[in-house]
Order: sequence, then structure tokens, then C-alpha cells
Amino acid sequence: MSKFIKDQIGQLKPSATLAINEESNRLKKSGKKIYKFGFGQSPFPVPESVVSALKTNAEKHTYLPMQGLEELRLAICNYLNKNNNNDFKKEDIVIGPGTKELMFLIQMVFDGEVLLPAPSWVSYQPQAVIAKNKVHWLQTSGNTNWFPTAEQIEEKIRNRFIFPIKGKLRIYFIRQYDKFIFFCYLCNFFQIFTNCA
Repeated sequence: MSKFIKDQIGQLKPSATLAINEESNRLKKSGKKIYKFGFGQSPFPVPESVVSALKTNAEKHTYLPMQGLEELRLAICNYLNKNNNNDFKKEDIVIGPGTKELMFLIQMVFDGEVLLPAPSWVSYQPQAVIAKNKVHWLQTSGNTNWFPTAEQIEEKIRNRFIFPIKGKLRIYFIRQYDKFIFFCYLCNFFQIFTNCA
């Protein structure tokens, strides 16, 4: 690898999902019939209402606030407060272009170790490598709906694999697919964490 590239980038392996896509494209070009069942980019057309809104607003090309459009953040905050009995302010909400980029940015600023459920999306561990965060895996199964159990989490915490930094115990847990369920589960996780830390 070039001396201009950081060591942790050189340690990365090719993305498994991209490798599968490239191989399936190669096979398709060679005449094979290929059925793709992978997740990711939507195969559905962009709804006409979205296309129309983009056309109507195409001349709006100024930079938005770094946290995202204020009106959108306020609408999200009002929705969450009304429907989930939260107490968010618009300053608590950050809008981004996609989950993977936001997860990556969080990992870049996060100073601690990362708990990942196995299986997990293939991009989360490489993000941790780039951010120099140590990853610890929690094996999951269909019996627990692919969530780590409270006992697994408690064992990791009690074994103190997560190190105290300046008197603080830091942890970051990433759920692999259903983001809504992730946030609900995260609340329960922090209750477990609080009880056994």
C-alpha cells in the first residue's frame, strides 16, 4: 500500500457485498442467469412525488446547516416527542445522507470499544478499524431474534473487556438491521448496562 495511505486502511479487506455484486455482474455478462437477493440499494423506482419535489426545489443549492435542515429536525423532534413520549429539542437531532455514513461519523468521534452482534452488516467492523476502535463480537441466533441476550452483554461488562477511560466506562453498541427496533432495544440495553456496571 502507498506510504500516503494510513495503515488501518491498508488492513481493510474488500467488501463482501461488493465482491458478490462484482462476481454476479461478471457471471451475468458471461451469459449466466442471475437472481440477486441481496439487500441494499432499492430496486424500486423513485416515487413520482419525490421526483416532482426534487424538480421544484432544484434551484435551492445553498449549503444546509451541518446538523441538517432546521424545519426537518423540528418536525422529527415533534414527532418523536408526541409519539414516543420523548423530550427532544431540534438541537438533539442530526440529519444525514444515510445510516452508514452517520454510523461511520459516530465511530470516528467515538472514543471507546465497539460491541457488534454477529451477524452484522459488513461495513461496521471496517468502520471501526478505520476509526481505531476495538471490536468485540456477540454471537446471536434466530432464537433471540438476532439480538444479543442480556446475559451476553452483562458477561462482557462484568469481565471488564470495556476499559475505563479517565474514570468513565465507555461502550457503543450497533444493531445490524432494523434501526427502529435498534433504538428501542438500545434503551433496554442501557438499563442492563446501568444495573450491572
